[in-house]
Amino acid sequence: MNAPQEPRWFVLAMASRWPTALVLAAWALAVAAIQILKQPLPVALPQQTPLPVRLVGGVDVINIELPVIQVEAKQPLPVNGSVSVAKPVTVDVSSIDKPIDVGSFSNPVPVGQNEPFAVTGAVTVKEIQGKLNVKVNPVPGGLPIP
Repeated sequence: MNAPQEPRWFVLAMASRWPTALVLAAWALAVAAIQILKQPLPVALPQQTPLPVRLVGGVDVINIELPVIQVEAKQPLPVNGSVSVAKPVTVDVSSIDKPIDVGSFSNPVPVGQNEPFAVTGAVTVKEIQGKLNVKVNPVPGGLPIP
């Protein structure tokens, strides 16, 4: 019993119909996904409650422009670099444990402290209010006589 033989193109078409169907289905899904993901996905977030964010690692801040961001931290945040403040700031210091290198000041700096503190370098004083106690360490060999 000889069955009539089908043409070769028909046998090839019948053998490749499932792989072709899978490729076309994957292509259709990819096109649909691209069309959906072209626009941002709408996500509803409560606008009255801020998102909880935990700071991990260091943060580099180049410049802060308006609006100003208020940061609350349980511990002091380390600052590397220079910080400038446009308005006058009053700071109460209970004690100074380490030497401080401030460079120079272009505006007068009021100094008030009940305990003595060491100063290394040149100091120019134009006005003194109140009592001033000064200790001068003697130069080895005595002071020169004028």
